[in-house]
Parts: sequence; C-alpha cells; structure tokens
Amino acid sequence: MQTGNTLTATLRCVVALASLAVAACGSKPAPAPATETSDQAKTLIRALGGEPATLDPRLAEDNPALALSQELFEGLTTEAADGSIVPGAAEAWTVSGDGRTWTFRLRPNLRWSDGTPLTAAQFVAGLDAARVKDSQAPYAALLHDVTTAHAPDSRTVVLEVARAVPYLPAVLALPVAAPQRLAASADASVIGNGPYRLLARRPGEKIELERNPYYHAAGSVAIERVTYLTLDDLNTELNLYRTGEIDITSEVPNSQIDRLERNLPGELHVAPYLSTYAYALNLRRVQDRDVRAALSLAIDRTQITDRVTGAGELPAQSWVPPAIPGYTPARAAWVGLDTSARTRQAQEHWSAARKRGTAPAQLTLCTDASANHRRTAIALADQWRQTLGVEVAIVEMEWKAYLVTREAPGECDLLRYGWSADFVDPEAFLALFTSGHAQNVAGYSNPAYDALLSKSGVAADADQRAATLASAERILLQDAVVIPIFHRVSKRLVKPGIDGIAANPLGHLPSRYLRLNERKK
Repeated sequence: MQTGNTLTATLRCVVALASLAVAACGSKPAPAPATETSDQAKTLIRALGGEPATLDPRLAEDNPALALSQELFEGLTTEAADGSIVPGAAEAWTVSGDGRTWTFRLRPNLRWSDGTPLTAAQFVAGLDAARVKDSQAPYAALLHDVTTAHAPDSRTVVLEVARAVPYLPAVLALPVAAPQRLAASADASVIGNGPYRLLARRPGEKIELERNPYYHAAGSVAIERVTYLTLDDLNTELNLYRTGEIDITSEVPNSQIDRLERNLPGELHVAPYLSTYAYALNLRRVQDRDVRAALSLAIDRTQITDRVTGAGELPAQSWVPPAIPGYTPARAAWVGLDTSARTRQAQEHWSAARKRGTAPAQLTLCTDASANHRRTAIALADQWRQTLGVEVAIVEMEWKAYLVTREAPGECDLLRYGWSADFVDPEAFLALFTSGHAQNVAGYSNPAYDALLSKSGVAADADQRAATLASAERILLQDAVVIPIFHRVSKRLVKPGIDGIAANPLGHLPSRYLRLNERKK
C-alpha cells in the first residue's frame, strides 16, 4: 500500500502530463488501442456506482451521469486514457495571441450515432443551450467566460472569451459542452456522437451500450459492447465481481482493502486523483464560525486514513488537493499542531459558542447510503462526541434522495460533499463557493472571497493568479465552510485480461481505451 508521500509524487507526475497535453493545442491525436474484430470482442460488464439522474449531458452532475455522458458524447476536445486533453470532434485548434479567440476545426464527415451529419452549428447550439440565462446546466458556470460562439462554416467553431482561459480545452471535453441536435430526444432514444451509443436502458438495473459505428475513431474502440450495472451497494458489487458477473467495480468497500490485496493480487487497482472527501456545513443552520472551526479541529484525519479508509488516501490539510502544477494550496491554520493542541483549540472554540448559546446539543449528518460513507461518518461522529461532547445523528439516503438533499440541505447540519476536479486547475475546486454558484450547497457568500476569484480571472501572470487563488482558499478554510477530510484515491477491482487501465488525474476510466485480451476471452 502506498504511503502519502509516494501517492502525492505519483499524482504530480500524472497531472503534469495532463497539463502539458492541454498546452499542445491539438497537436497530437488521441492514443488509440489496438483494434479487435467483432468476433473477438465480448461484452464488458462494469458497475456504475448508482443510477444516473439523467442522460442529458448538459444536466449531468452526479458521477454515474457524467461517466455515461462521456461514453455517449464527445466534445470538441476529449480525454486520453491518462487524462491529458487531446483532439475530440475537432481535429485541431488555435488560440489568438491574447488568449481570447479560440478556433476549432472539426474532423471531416462527423456523424451522430444514427448516421445523420454532425456540424459546427450543433456544437454552437450545445454551448448556447448551456449558457442561456435560465440554463439548468449545473456546470454552466464553467462556460461563463465564453461571450460568443459561432460557426462560420460547417466545420469551424469560433469561441470568443472575456479573459484568457488556458484550461478552456479541458472544459470543452466535459459533457456540458457536448453538441446538441436541433430536435431534443428523451433518454430512451438518446442520440450522441461518442464512442458508444445507447442500446437499452432498464432503470434500476442496467444500461447497455454498443460501439458507435459512426464514431470518427470507431476502429480504435476495441470492445463491442459495455453493460453498466446501476448498483449503489459496494458489497453487492464485490459479491458479483467474485462470482464473475462484473468485470470492473466502481469502487470497493474500505473494510475489504487488506483482504482484497492478499486474496486478489494484481486485481485491485489503486491510483491517486484530484478529489477531496469532505463535509459541507449548512450555513443556514450552523451559522457560528466557532462551531464550524471546532468541528474541523476535532478531526484526527490521520486516524481516518489509517484506520477507516486504508487505501493510501492523504489526510487533507487543504481544500484543493496538493498536486496541481503551479499551485500551492493554502493550508488550514491547525496544520502543524500536535493532537493535544488541536484538541484544546477545538474545545476552546466549542466552549465560546456554548457561552453564546449557539453550540448545538446534537448535529444531523446526512450522507448517501454506502458502506464506505457510513464507515467514515461513524468514525467522525465518534471523534466529535469524544472531543466536543456533541451527539451526531447519521441520516443515510438513497442516491436520488441524496442528490435532492444536496441541492436543498434542509434539516441537515452536515452534508457529505466529495468533490472531484473536472479539469486540472485550482479553480475547479474554488469556484464552487462563489456566491450563487449552482453547486454551492453550503449557501456560502463572502464578498472578499468572490472578489479574489474575480481578481484571479484577470491576473497578469500564472504566479499572480495562483497566489490570488491561494488567498481565496485561505479565507474559505478560515470560515470553515467545508471540512476537508482526505484526498481520495480510486480503488477498483479489474478482472485479469482487461488491458488499458491507466492512472488518470480525474479518476476516469473510459471504456473506449480498454481491451479484452486472450485471457479474458
């Protein structure tokens, strides 16, 4: 099992590779796996980790929906297996000297998955649909710097941006930037332009995909069919994997890590990625900053990662993970304190709040139902009880109910709030807490924080921008709006005979880059 230092070093290498590829501006094609014939390729069965809330790429925000969208749709750019940004539907792109005009040249003869022509105007339509004033797209804010999008001809898309956005190619690889057909379609007849197309969907059971014969790189997609099981229980996933009914799990129970390493050598794949496991405070209910600070100080994060998760996770000293090139995260004020000093400070903050009558006798912690989330929640509740004397009621929710609660926390004081980067940049984590952001579940609003995020957008150079964003992160940590617990690792079981598994800084594992070798067949 990797140590935290090894984990961080590995992630830095992977993320650096991704950043270099973005800067290449479309100078290299996406790496293609070896082609297999239809006779050779069998169905790959994967666990999705839950039922996707939608198959509309613009509305996707939960992990299952995002994963499916990236199988069914492709933007102007796309991700290589290692997470680097490479040409997608666009074969190349250029950017003006001031960084404010991007021109994308589409591949010739692009088609939708039903064989109808796909044109530049439909990419513009997709971007416009996400950017309209009343857009319901959760990721619309990522496109707020795009001032105009137009198609001077059927193969050219031109984007004008309000400021230089060096990570724009990474944003355009996200489902929110997928093209849009002129006629909307229901989930049951989703027509996309990605490496796979929808074959069948049985809600609550499975989603079946087949290789899209009209995809521009269909010959590089080795696996003919992929079936996603929409399970939301990790123990069920594990049992089905053991009986050979699943080839790749979405995750594994933390309690089984040691046993799996011993009994299934080579099948457990653990890799770092840009993700922070945290709890968001519902500021409508937990308004006292002393209460929030005490809750953060009272956590022994090393104990959590050593005894509860145990897969090489890194205790979180910041909100932004510590492996984004060119950015040094702001660290929480308690970093460097020993256990007794940290505990003493936690109790002092709690005592101050109690004197004002704002320290609650009980907290409600809300999480989606999962063996791993339950295990972490129980450990945190125990630490808060021992250090602060506060009782914590744990409320577990079915996945769809959790998604609704995440948007409107209601009676929840604390809400599980894991966040994974959508692109390799600190803004992927920090923009979430600007006033009015669609995914600002805490309801946080701080003019000083907002001003720093705005200032970073017009910074003169990369170092100044990074310093400004770090100042914003420092405010976020001081206000204890979100309580980072640890930086995550992906942990999947993969059957022998499945090739193409690559470390990815965003934790993604696209089916298009996987292959079934002779041992699997």
